[in-house]
Amino acid sequence: MTDSNSSININDQEITERLAFLQLNPRDINLLKALHDTLKGRHTAFIDDFYIQLQNFDATRNLLTDSALVERLKRKQEAYFDRLTAGCYDLDYIKDRINIGETHHRIGLKPQWYIGAYHYYLAWLLPEIQKQLVNDQTACIDTMQAIVKVILFDIELAVDAYFQADHEMLRLLAQVFQSNIEGVIITDIRRQILHVNNKVAAIAGYRNEDLIGQPITLLLPAQEREAFVSHWQDIKQGEPWQGESLLQHCQGNLFPAWINVSGVKDETGIVTHFIVEFSDISAYRTAQEALSQRTEELARSNKELEQFAYVASHDLQEPLRMVASFTQLLSRRYRGKLDADADEFIHYAVDGATRMQTLINDLLAYSRIGSRTKPFESVNLNSVLQRALANLHVAIEESHAKIIYDELPNTHGDITQLTQLFQNLIGNAVKFRGELPPEISINVSDADKYWRISVQDNGIGIATEFYERIFVIFQRLHNKEDYPGTGIGLSICKKIVERHGGQIKVESERGQGATFIFTLLKTLTKETN
Repeated sequence: MTDSNSSININDQEITERLAFLQLNPRDINLLKALHDTLKGRHTAFIDDFYIQLQNFDATRNLLTDSALVERLKRKQEAYFDRLTAGCYDLDYIKDRINIGETHHRIGLKPQWYIGAYHYYLAWLLPEIQKQLVNDQTACIDTMQAIVKVILFDIELAVDAYFQADHEMLRLLAQVFQSNIEGVIITDIRRQILHVNNKVAAIAGYRNEDLIGQPITLLLPAQEREAFVSHWQDIKQGEPWQGESLLQHCQGNLFPAWINVSGVKDETGIVTHFIVEFSDISAYRTAQEALSQRTEELARSNKELEQFAYVASHDLQEPLRMVASFTQLLSRRYRGKLDADADEFIHYAVDGATRMQTLINDLLAYSRIGSRTKPFESVNLNSVLQRALANLHVAIEESHAKIIYDELPNTHGDITQLTQLFQNLIGNAVKFRGELPPEISINVSDADKYWRISVQDNGIGIATEFYERIFVIFQRLHNKEDYPGTGIGLSICKKIVERHGGQIKVESERGQGATFIFTLLKTLTKETN
């Protein structure tokens, strides 16, 4: 028999051999059939009494807490014992018995309880047989022997089911053990190696047979052994350990490994074995070092770039100031005295010089955020906001802007940069207004380690596809004739917020206004200062 739900293969020949070994003959079958007829409907009382007995033991009582389940089990058990004397022991009978055994194994019922049930059954059945065959002692003894043979046949099938279920579980566990992507070693309580998976050889080079029986410290270089072994006392108490250590390849070279060690406890809670899992992290460490080096190079390059931008912008100011002054002087002195083309050329020169000055000033402001900074100090954001509003006084008055705001908290930061942050965001809300006067709302909320601040307006809004672009330096969404500017303002805001340990984003739709949301760390940290 090969059942799709069973792990046991039994064919007709094996069934015949098993029954022949138990000497179950045709007379036995006839006696059992005769007994079966006399027992019809009489198993219920036995089953009810049997389940009362099961309540006396913790192992079975804990499995029988559901009354509806108990009733179903009783009916199944009644059918089970009824079939025992039916006289038909074919493949279907065997399949049923094996499935029952596998079910018992699956729910955690140990074989002694399964086998012990027959003790109660025989204690009930044998007196019944004696009553039925009181006048035929030969038939009585032969019937008793026949029922014992069938019970032994059933027990064989149940034990097979338990063994096969355990064997299948061991097979699956062995497959998991061998297919683990990490090296896995099992040791005894003395840290002697008992089992290793194939990955150990792939990582450390040792053959399995070279490690069995050896101490786990064989894989450790001398300088790592004392520190590694010191953790085992805690592991013996049931505390797992994990960490990094150098391991030694069989050829002698060392490699960094990430190691997990845990204890395996018996039923009493005593650690009896250890499981050691490890992986070679050489590639990770190499990548980490390369990334660290690259990060340092980028930081150095960025600092040099900021310094260059600052110096270049600063040094450009004086000659540009002279160009702007002389073009403005030409404009005042010769406007209208030359031809129309000359006036237009002078206008372009003045306008270009003015825009270049604005661009350089903004570029200087951007470069100063990283290179010309003040130490963080306690800052009252209400005072910061008032400074920003004072700087924007003219624009606010001319646009008839209405600004409402929450009571803002204290934080740590660079007061000059935070003023510039509020000034740029409020200034943008005023600049990018629609047909109605600007309405600007500034709100604050607590976000764990951060203050979450939003600046909301009723302006022209921003399409979703431009959410990231607007924070990139020199990126503009509008032409300079409609909305003058350099495209640096929001990139300055982003850099200021990030220096203060936070993040900034926008929520908006075209024509529906915009809400800029940024976070600021509540307290000073070394990383942000």
